[in-house]
Amino acid sequence: MLRADGVLMEYTRMPVDKIRIADWLRRIRDAYPTIIIIAERAQAMPKQGVTSSFNYGRHFGIFEDAAILLKTAYHEVRPAIWKKAMGLSSHKRDSISACRCLFPHVDLIPKNCRTEHDGIAEAVLIAEWARQKQL
Repeated sequence: MLRADGVLMEYTRMPVDKIRIADWLRRIRDAYPTIIIIAERAQAMPKQGVTSSFNYGRHFGIFEDAAILLKTAYHEVRPAIWKKAMGLSSHKRDSISACRCLFPHVDLIPKNCRTEHDGIAEAVLIAEWARQKQL
């Protein structure tokens, strides 16, 4: 979660099940009533398995549904759009590097993990893209 002045308020790995996602979004919305949800538009990825694609689409739909149910503003952005605006390639490593440069205090290694999480990095960068676009 990023404030309009660029201060990163909160970030986390995405919860894994729909109840936790909905509870997490409800808690965020209650704490920050003017929140806007920005989601990376779901799309098929080359060499991605059917199960992975299906799960990704399901999670994407949960955010859209939660935004409707919580009466929260919601926007989608294609990866190519926000990455181009942020000067990034499609390589996940670039997103991690950019996030570290823009938000050096962000811990990209989640609890019980050994490596930096590109999903956290990209979520923070999408929030920064949306802030720059004044969404």
